Amino acid sequence: MKKSCNEIYIVEKGDTIGSIAERNNVNPTTILLANNLTPAMIKPGRALYIKKGEE
Repeated sequence: MKKSCNEIYIVEKGDTIGSIAERNNVNPTTILLANNLTPAMIKPGRALYIKKGEE
């Protein structure tokens, strides 16, 4: 049985959508679409839903 591996990530100062995606091994577009955001909306303190797929 597969289960989703999803989590919430709180953006920290200096984070970019690329660095967050790399750290979580997901595509940056996946993060943006899951949160209905643009890269300019990534600000410290924002909670992001990170959909990591299934394992």
